[in-house]
Amino acid sequence: MTLEPFAAPSGESPPSGIYVFVDGPSTDHTLGDILGHPPGPPDRPDWRRLEPYFRSTLQAPAYEAAFVVRNLLAEGFITFLQHTGFRVEVGVNFSPRSCSEKIEEMIGQLNAAASAETAWHLVVGTHDEPLIRSLPQLAASAASIGVFGFTERLPDDEVLDGLERPISVYDIEDDAKLFRRRLHERDEDGGAASVLEHATAPTAVTAEAPILQSQDLAPPPELPPNAAPLGSAEPPPSAGGGPRDCYFMVDGHNIDKELSDILGAKPTQETRPDWRLVLDYVRHLARSADGEVKALFAHIAPGHAGFRRAITELGFRSVPVQADAQQHQRLVVQDYLCRVLAARQLRGEEAPDAGSAAAPDVIVVGHSAELFTALSSLPDAGQRIAVLGFPEKMPQEGYYDRIQRLDIEKDTGAFKVELPRELGINVDNFDPNEELAKLF
Repeated sequence: MTLEPFAAPSGESPPSGIYVFVDGPSTDHTLGDILGHPPGPPDRPDWRRLEPYFRSTLQAPAYEAAFVVRNLLAEGFITFLQHTGFRVEVGVNFSPRSCSEKIEEMIGQLNAAASAETAWHLVVGTHDEPLIRSLPQLAASAASIGVFGFTERLPDDEVLDGLERPISVYDIEDDAKLFRRRLHERDEDGGAASVLEHATAPTAVTAEAPILQSQDLAPPPELPPNAAPLGSAEPPPSAGGGPRDCYFMVDGHNIDKELSDILGAKPTQETRPDWRLVLDYVRHLARSADGEVKALFAHIAPGHAGFRRAITELGFRSVPVQADAQQHQRLVVQDYLCRVLAARQLRGEEAPDAGSAAAPDVIVVGHSAELFTALSSLPDAGQRIAVLGFPEKMPQEGYYDRIQRLDIEKDTGAFKVELPRELGINVDNFDPNEELAKLF
C-alpha cells in the first residue's frame, strides 16, 4: 500500500481552516484500558463523525485530517480511513511515542508555513502528555489549539492551566459522540465494569460516496415451488413496521472465493448458487411498498458477458469494478461496497420514496470484517441490517450485534448440491453412539 507523504502548504498558500491529527495507538490503547479488554470493531469510534463535529464547533470551512498509525498491517482499516477523508501517516520510528513524534513533526511543518494573515486551527486526538505539553510551542501561530480523547485520561487541569496558552478539551464520547453506544466505564481502581444507558441518536454525518440508482428493476420471476422457508430470517425485533426500501448487494468476488475454499476447487455452474432463488428469498424479506428489491451484483471488471446478461435479466444491476493496477491483491469489490454503504440514502439522510421509511433495509452477500464494520456504521433506525453468506466464514459472533447473519445455503435453498462445509459438532446435540460409529 502506498501513501502520499505529508506536505505542509507552500508559502504561497499557508495553512488555513482546521487541521486534525489522531494518534491511533494512543486512542486505541486508552479505549482498551477503559473497556478492560482489547477493543473490537463495534467498540471503536465511528471516525466519520469527527469532521462534521469539528466543522460545526470551530466554524471553519476548510478541513484536513491525518490519522497516524504504527504500521500498515491492517490494510482494510487503512482503506476505510482513506475513504473517510483521512490522510494516513506512519510513525517515524519504532519507539513507543513514534506516532506522537510524527504528529509533532507535521505540526512543526504547518507552523513554519503559517502566515500572520491566515488563521488555522489545530486539534489533536491523543492522551500523550509530552505531546500535549508541547502543543503551545509547536503551534505558536495557530488561532486555537484543542485536544480530544477521554477527558478522565487526559492531563489534569493543573497541567493544562499551567501551559503557555489555553487548550480546549473535547471528550471523544460525550462531546463528539463518536461511539454508536455508551462505553463500559470502570472505577478508578480498575474494578468490574458497569454498562451505562445507550447513547442518544448519533449526529448526522455526511460522506462522499457513489449514490445508488433507484429506478425500477425488472419484474421478478415467478416464485419456484422449491423455495426454502424463511426459517431464521424473520425480521429482527427492532425492525419498525411500515414499508421500507430494500437494498441487496452481492460481493461476487468474495462469494466465489469462499465457495472455492469450501469446495477445494474453483466453483462450477453446478456448485454456484442459483441467483434467481437467492433474489427471490430476499424479496420475501423485503418490506418495500411494491415488494421489490434494489439489487446490485458487484464483480471484477469486465466480467463474463453471458453471466452479466443473466443476472441483469434476473433483476440485478451488474457493477464491474476495476482491479487496482498497483495493488494486485487489493479487494476492490469489497472496498466499492464499503464506500456505497456510506451513501446518504442508505444512512436515512435523504428523502425516501413516497410512503417508505427513511432508512432502508440493507442485505449484503459477503464475509469480511471490513464489510461488517461498514454495515455497523449505519445509524440505527429500526431497519434490517443483514449479511447473507456462510456464517462460519463471518467474523466472530458478539462483535456485530445489530447484524443478522443469514445462511446462503440453508436459508435460500439456492444450491443444487450439498456443500462440504466444516461446521463442526454441536456438543449439546449429538448421539455419541452414532458419532463413534461414523469415526471407526
